[in-house]
Amino acid sequence: MKSNKALRLTVYLIAIMSLMWAASGCWSRREIEDLAFVMAIGVDRSPSGNIQMTAQFAKPEAIGSAEGPKSQEKPFWVATTEGHTMFEAFRNLGYISPKRPYLPHNNFYIFGEDLFREMGIKPFLDLINRDPEPRLTARISVVKGATAKDLLQAEFEGMPMSAVALRGIMNHLTKAWGTIHETTIRDFLDRMESEGIEPIAMGAEVIPFEPDIEIEGEVSREQIKARATLGGTAVFKGDYLVGWLDNFETRGLNWILGKVNNTVVEFPHPGAEDKRVSVEILRATGSFEVQVEDEDVRAFIEVNAVGNLGCIQEPVDFIKQPEVWTQFEKGAEKAIEDEIARAVAALQRLGSDAVGFGQYIFRRKPKEWESLKHRWDEIFPAIGVDIDVTVHLRGMGVVLKSAETK
Repeated sequence: MKSNKALRLTVYLIAIMSLMWAASGCWSRREIEDLAFVMAIGVDRSPSGNIQMTAQFAKPEAIGSAEGPKSQEKPFWVATTEGHTMFEAFRNLGYISPKRPYLPHNNFYIFGEDLFREMGIKPFLDLINRDPEPRLTARISVVKGATAKDLLQAEFEGMPMSAVALRGIMNHLTKAWGTIHETTIRDFLDRMESEGIEPIAMGAEVIPFEPDIEIEGEVSREQIKARATLGGTAVFKGDYLVGWLDNFETRGLNWILGKVNNTVVEFPHPGAEDKRVSVEILRATGSFEVQVEDEDVRAFIEVNAVGNLGCIQEPVDFIKQPEVWTQFEKGAEKAIEDEIARAVAALQRLGSDAVGFGQYIFRRKPKEWESLKHRWDEIFPAIGVDIDVTVHLRGMGVVLKSAETK
């Protein structure tokens, strides 16, 4: 009996010791001081024809705290490598960074425009989609007329690094203007792999100040090389870049897709066309449907918006001129209709169905889509579009009459 009890006690002790050893740590743990946090990745074509990758790393020790003294170091550093593939280029960052590059905190994947005019985007998305470390919620942007490396060397007053500043600009433009279409890697992949709809990405531009300055490896500096901004939309056909939408064409697309949250619409003052009227749109809904009759395809777009009168340049007394209120609503409707029409015309000119008219037919009328999909490249540019916009102005501020001089 005693030997059995001793055996059981020995087994229990061994089990407890094994559990304690297993709970003492994680075999795959990564110490935070050994990681270099990547905040943005830029991809270009190098002069040698390889893939050039530029990474922006955060330097937490340079950001400091509210209580401690302000550091003179810039709170980020930029490194550039190249390789035959995205994976090789990323691994080659290890030749430069003393810490392991860590991707889960990355906010942006930024690509130079020339890259996609020469080759498609698919080879560059495979690593992001295949590897478990990158987040598919990171945003994708294409730099117009410059390289991704140039953009990642841009800096902003009051912001620690360009990746953080771009996120702030993106949030502002999305919520207050609607002139940008916020696109994640997942959104882009969904569009690229779906029938009847083409991918789009956020546009970006570099505003150069001192083009000869190179900021790589610098600890601190007084001169700023460049600033950057987001705006417009990069339009793809398949995985190739085919053109751009400007800010207001982008907003026209967003009206259709119901992506405008709040914005300002301007139009000529009725009866005084040299003066302008501004209307703040508080909320809007957008939808569309596509009708197919034999070979005739037609799209019907409907937008409903509610807003307030923002400001007017021509004095109005609404007590004596109540009809002007309705004219303002009609003016706002016409302005929105024009933006939608411009967006559709631009996409038809580029041959890219970024709205998803084809996807509508694919989902709701699969039989018709089977007969149309092989000729959709010919059909989409010729689709007729009817646009119906309704704007309801509910407020005019705190005055009924504009201020005038005596």
